[in-house]
Amino acid sequence: MREKESSSPELFDESYRTFFWAVDAGDPNLKMLQAMDRLLDEVPEILEMVDGDLRKAAPGKTAKKSRAGRPADATAEQILRSAILMQMYEWPYRDLASNLNLNPLYRWFSRFAGRKIPHFSVLNNLIKAISPETMRRVNDALVALGRKKKVEDGRSLRLDTTVTETNISHPCDSRLLWDSVRVLTRTLERLREAAPDLQFAFRNHERACKRLAFQIAMGKGKDIEKKRRKWYDPLLKYQRRVRGYAAAAIAAAQSRLDLAALPEVAGLLAQLHEFQPLCENVYDQAHRRIVKGESVPADEKLLSIFETHTDIICRGKKGSKAEFGHKIAVGTGRSGLVTFYEVLDGNPGDNEVLPRALTEHERLLGRVPERLTGDRRFHSRDNEEKAATAGVLHVALPKPGVLNQARAALQKSKTFRRLMRFRAGIEGNLSTLLRCFGLKRCLWRGWESFQSYVGLAVLAYNLRLLACRIGAL
Repeated sequence: MREKESSSPELFDESYRTFFWAVDAGDPNLKMLQAMDRLLDEVPEILEMVDGDLRKAAPGKTAKKSRAGRPADATAEQILRSAILMQMYEWPYRDLASNLNLNPLYRWFSRFAGRKIPHFSVLNNLIKAISPETMRRVNDALVALGRKKKVEDGRSLRLDTTVTETNISHPCDSRLLWDSVRVLTRTLERLREAAPDLQFAFRNHERACKRLAFQIAMGKGKDIEKKRRKWYDPLLKYQRRVRGYAAAAIAAAQSRLDLAALPEVAGLLAQLHEFQPLCENVYDQAHRRIVKGESVPADEKLLSIFETHTDIICRGKKGSKAEFGHKIAVGTGRSGLVTFYEVLDGNPGDNEVLPRALTEHERLLGRVPERLTGDRRFHSRDNEEKAATAGVLHVALPKPGVLNQARAALQKSKTFRRLMRFRAGIEGNLSTLLRCFGLKRCLWRGWESFQSYVGLAVLAYNLRLLACRIGAL
């Protein structure tokens, strides 16, 4: 049975003490990790949450064996601490396994001590088994610890939004058509190798499609729009033909149930079933836009056949381009601790977030903030009324557009301007999350994993902030 916590390091202690004498005791990295270690020990309840996810996860994720054939031997404590290290230093999984293996300090912090470090693919499966809800509850425990340590009193709340990109190339019709041809062709070739007796028509058109997609993307000149429409015609035909090959392969497999029952063949057929409707969607939107000249609405566009949950985010800022990912709403207090975060589906207005942020703040910190502020996108009359009704004493949400005399006087008042200066501090918090904790771009695949990734970034940020604040006291 999987252990929840690591056992005593025993023999590793002597080796670690030798390492400790060899480094500067005042090294900031060492002091920070020691403070983070003490903080994690003060919230042992988080291990129950992580352990529950690891036990509930599919056997293929938690019981996956290493290349040597041994089962994954890692506790909930080791996995959580390894995930924090990975996010804080923005390591890929290979680097995580390597650094845990080579550095005694990281071995000590992750509680692996003298144990064998799991293969990087095992670490990947175990870390991604932690659910978004668990990440949120672990963050809640850290916020409660910050309140207990008097780092955050909950008297102030500032809100802002940012965008975390999904791991996709810039979406355009030619690239999406090429991606769909490439993926279906690759799957069909593997299917032929796995089941040579399965008869279906197939021909490889990858080279022609790649050349056409490259010409469309890189073409220049006066008549480039005419040329692009001309190049799109054969590309669309090739994509439709490859989809026909995939449909024929699926039909052939249905008549050969003995072959379809083979595990490898079943997996490849499942991939065809998954990508076939997505490729049809890609063809439909390209045909409507290029051939029919229609304007496809944003909510009907498929931006990637791999990250289908990706949204188009237009924030309305002057000179800013459309972004592809998800909008993240963040709320921090005077300490900079993230007391509220939410991954938004679609591109809702920022003003829709404020009531939920107030409710969450009161739940976590046990009080309504006395001061509430955000930029002009959070302003609405309803939001100001809801904040006043909830008991917020001072609200600073600048109103866009032309102001009447009373509103202009309010926004020029000393309290309002002081709160707006306080609001500017969240820009630094968001900058740290984006630059130092990997929140600029999510490399994990899928909607659930995207939410877990954001939760892990906030967790690592909050833990390091608490360690720095408490270590400085």
